Amino acid sequence: LSFIASDNYLGGQIACRALADAIGKTGKIYIQNVRPGISSTDAREKGCEDVIKAEYPNVIIAGVDYNEDDASKAQAQTDAMLTKTPDLAGIFGTNVFSAQGAGTVVANKGLSGKVKVVAFDATAAAIEMLKNNTVDLVIAQKPSDMGYLAVEMAVAYLNGATSIPKHIPTGYAVITRDNMNDPNI
Repeated sequence: LSFIASDNYLGGQIACRALADAIGKTGKIYIQNVRPGISSTDAREKGCEDVIKAEYPNVIIAGVDYNEDDASKAQAQTDAMLTKTPDLAGIFGTNVFSAQGAGTVVANKGLSGKVKVVAFDATAAAIEMLKNNTVDLVIAQKPSDMGYLAVEMAVAYLNGATSIPKHIPTGYAVITRDNMNDPNI
């Protein structure tokens, strides 16, 4: 009846706007991703790349790596990127394990706060990393809105509604240490 979900391309744009702003709109960033061919993370990567290209002329994407959903591999790749690019200003982890691996390396190298890390998906681990200054921003999808709207659309359909929207985007929240305790976030 209706596709009710986050727009992952938009999520990548939001993540990298927040990252670019966090690094003062200048510097090198790195994208830590899962693997090519996964529609959600491909769209996040593309959204990030497009927004940086279009809106942030002083931000350079230093590289993209794919970790096969393995936090240990993400750590090794991030460590290699930081060695190759010691002036790296920020990292976008397109999913839980990407951000976890990147954040762990940044923290272990004593670079928390200096190298900004954006984590996608507000898992308990991501929020803990936010609390511990391992990541700087968490992009949260809104699964409760997805469920609520799905039930609302199903009930409306069962009650005879004929104008169910074909697509309902549910948006995102950008979680920081400043707003993480806000009940609305």
